[in-house]
Amino acid sequence: MRGKKNIEYTTSFTLPPGKYEMKLVVRENETGRMGSFVADVTLPDLKKAPLKMSSIVLASMREPSKKDSPLVRNGEEYVPNISHVFRQNQHMYLLYEVYDPAHAKRGVNAPRRTKPGIDVLSSLELIEGSTKVYETPIVRAKSINVKGRDAVAFELDVPLEKLKPGKYLCQLNVIDDAAGSFAFPCFAMLVRPPLTGAGMPQVAAQSSSSGDAQ
Repeated sequence: MRGKKNIEYTTSFTLPPGKYEMKLVVRENETGRMGSFVADVTLPDLKKAPLKMSSIVLASMREPSKKDSPLVRNGEEYVPNISHVFRQNQHMYLLYEVYDPAHAKRGVNAPRRTKPGIDVLSSLELIEGSTKVYETPIVRAKSINVKGRDAVAFELDVPLEKLKPGKYLCQLNVIDDAAGSFAFPCFAMLVRPPLTGAGMPQVAAQSSSSGDAQ
């Protein structure tokens, strides 16, 4: 349970690749009130993908956690922002993984037992209309950083205080330089003015952007 009025429900299940319509239904037993959420979900066939990549998790908050979960990195759990709606005084956090990245060729003078590293690069572009208004620094991963599976996790931290309220198209750039493969998934997000306790806009505090592939 998070706060006094929010309840978190978590479940999981396995599905084969394909396109699905996901519908979540909630019923409040005391009043009988009901609500629902519907979203289209596409599960790609990673065996056929040139670059094997997870879904992109967007979050506006991270909180301490000791869970054994893909959403937990370095003791912090990403709380997914399903609506993709953010406030100017918030940060947009991204978490995603690249599976089975290619290993670079071993150097001529390198010891035989030396396992070549990887070389995966990633950045995020924000586009308003037809104009690119923001791009994060490039994050470069040189080694596997997810225990238990051959994957590298990327984390991006995008401050939103300098963006105008409105709709943005976000393009994530992911390049496996050793394999010569790439992916450029896109998603939409909405930025709204920050709110005070009374629901009035306020001036956002300044902060900085960062990216990490820890």
